[in-house]
Amino acid sequence: MRKADVKTERDVVEFLDGWSEFEQAVYLATFRIPKGKVTTYGTIAKIVGKPGASRAVANALHNNPLYPVVPCWRVVKADGGFGGRADHASGRRRRVIEDGVPVLDGKVVMSDEVIFENAPARRNVRKGT
Repeated sequence: MRKADVKTERDVVEFLDGWSEFEQAVYLATFRIPKGKVTTYGTIAKIVGKPGASRAVANALHNNPLYPVVPCWRVVKADGGFGGRADHASGRRRRVIEDGVPVLDGKVVMSDEVIFENAPARRNVRKGT
């Protein structure tokens, strides 16, 4: 499957066949974040069953094979900041602003209106659930 053909959660799973279960879970959870919303690395870590694995989530998203289909720019630090290299952070900040998310002093204004808790869909990628 080509990246350009990925449109649905099922497509994401098919495209990522052979990737680790953790990476698949991170990319699928991130795929679910709608335009105009953000979530945190920590929230994604909890959703995929690895609370405390925020850095591992960030590392996985740094290597996102489905950019821009999987909107990694919609995942931010707990304080609303943009992690990673400064040149990449500015691009993610621009994309979030284009999505309609409020940013003040370089950080997302974290409010209930923009935070997406990323409730798992019916196909939960966590093992045993």
